Amino acid sequence: MGSPRILIAMNNEVSSGKLKTLFSENGYIVAGQVSDDQECLRRVRALGPDLVVLDYDLPISNGLEVAKILLEDKLCDVILIATESQKTLAEELSNDIGFSCISKPIGKTNLLNTVDLMFKARKKINTLEKEITDLKEVLSTRKEVEKAKGLLMKHLNLSEAEAFKRIQKQSMDKGISMKEISKAIILAYDI
Repeated sequence: MGSPRILIAMNNEVSSGKLKTLFSENGYIVAGQVSDDQECLRRVRALGPDLVVLDYDLPISNGLEVAKILLEDKLCDVILIATESQKTLAEELSNDIGFSCISKPIGKTNLLNTVDLMFKARKKINTLEKEITDLKEVLSTRKEVEKAKGLLMKHLNLSEAEAFKRIQKQSMDKGISMKEISKAIILAYDI
C-alpha cells in the first residue's frame, strides 16, 4: 500500500490550502479538496480516499451529516473539525459511529497525531477483519468435513480416522479442497 490518501472538505479555502500543505509535507497524498457536502460525497465515491478531514461548517448540510453517511456506508474514516460548542454534539455521535473530532483552531501536531492514529487503527481493524473472515472459512470447512465424515462413517461403516483419510486422499488425488470434496459427499448422500 502506498501513502494514505486524504480528501479535505473545508468551508474555508485558506484553511483547506494550509491542510493540503501540511499533509503533503508529511508524506500524505491529498486526493482532493472540496468545499461542500455534495461534492465531498461525490469525490469520496469516485476517488476512494482513506480519510476525509471534514469541516463541521460545510454548506447545505453540515459536516456531521456527511460524517454519518461516510461511516454508515463504510466509505472511509473521518476526522471532523468543529468549534468547541459543535464538538460536544459531535462527540456524542462519534462514540456511536466511530470518528474523531478535533477542535478549532487546529493544532498541527494534534491533527497529524490523530491522522497517524487513525491510519494505524484502520490497518489493525483491516487485519482483524481478515482474520475473522479466514476463521469463518476454516470453521465452515471444518463443519462440512465433519458432516461428510459422519455420512461416510454411517454409510460405509468407516471409523472417523478412515473417513477423514478418505476425504483427505480424494482432495489430494483430485487437486481440490477438502471442503469441496465434503460438499460433494454430502450432496451424494443427501439424495
